[in-house]
Amino acid sequence: MKWQTIDNQIVRKHTIKEILSAHWHKFVWEMEAKGKAIRKVIKEEVSKIINCQSLDNGFGLYECPTCRQIKIVPFTCKSRFCNTCGAKYSKDRALAMSAKLLSCPHRHVVFTIPEELRPYFARDRTLLNLLFAAAADTITYCFARRNKAEAYTPGFISALHTFGRDLKWNPHIHMILCTEAVGNSGRWKSFGHINYEGLRRSWQFCLLKMMAEKINTPAFKQLVDKLYAAHTNGFYVNAPPVKNFNAGAINYIVRYAGRPVLAQSRIAAYDGESVTFTYTPHGSDEPVSETVPVFEFIKKLIIHIPDRGFKMIRHYGFYACSHAKHALYKLREKRICPSTLENMRNIYKSWRKRIGHFFRHDPLKCACGSIFILVEIYSSQRKIWNYLRWNAP
Repeated sequence: MKWQTIDNQIVRKHTIKEILSAHWHKFVWEMEAKGKAIRKVIKEEVSKIINCQSLDNGFGLYECPTCRQIKIVPFTCKSRFCNTCGAKYSKDRALAMSAKLLSCPHRHVVFTIPEELRPYFARDRTLLNLLFAAAADTITYCFARRNKAEAYTPGFISALHTFGRDLKWNPHIHMILCTEAVGNSGRWKSFGHINYEGLRRSWQFCLLKMMAEKINTPAFKQLVDKLYAAHTNGFYVNAPPVKNFNAGAINYIVRYAGRPVLAQSRIAAYDGESVTFTYTPHGSDEPVSETVPVFEFIKKLIIHIPDRGFKMIRHYGFYACSHAKHALYKLREKRICPSTLENMRNIYKSWRKRIGHFFRHDPLKCACGSIFILVEIYSSQRKIWNYLRWNAP
């Protein structure tokens, strides 16, 4: 049982794993009874979360060489949807992304879509690839038209978020855009200004054109005409000044591309029938609470689980390894120096070092002061490795 402090009062901390464990099987039965199929990947990921850190999945057995105290460390599920395991994935991805960025200004650009288009991406998840493609074409065209002879190539990393702060289905693209681009002659040039009006219209045109090629129906054609009439300035694109970009933007972008949509600290109450969670709306500093039935809460979570193999983070321009100008990018100075990067990777590569770095304590330090030693590894309650056997005198 876990506890947390809210308004100077100690209250029980409810977890997503607890809620799923109590209601998942009944939820699946009810959905299938209504003829609503649940994607296979959702069932697999939720099953991992429910069994995360269960001894049935295996564990490591440690022993203190001094006092002979035993410590069992269960294996985790390694699911990105898991609040515990997803944190590890997010930090790994954030480090990898930070290591790629050049040591020059970057922009955090957000490409959004109108509410009328969102259901299409929920019904057919292959359309989510069009968001990446349309955003990439928009930015590429924006830089290339500056000088047709040079055809400047930008470098950018795109991440897909499928939700808003209230957990509703709202797919949009977050992009980290380098303000420097490389031309055909190999010369680098800085672009501090972006034509927002042209960017928004290009984004609207590229996305609707790609979607119309995939959805060739009269109803969608009518919707396209309606959207052009309603959004005469194009779809909204947020590209704040370069000075607002920092390392926190990288963590934000990666966090919600590789972790559950809701941090467990935002679960304010759970009574077995309904869940209350908090969020801060855009344009406000005051958090608000929303209470929904537990089945509705589960729906809000699982709809954002991506299909197996779907890439939530993608590299474009000279940041892409397959691009012809990637070789020129490799010659430039990076945002993180090699020595710092190596130190961070050394910290991140083991669970013990991670805990020691972020929580300031050694999980393998016994109360007597000695360090626990791994003696056996079990997989599904079966011994698969014995330290003593291989290291016996």
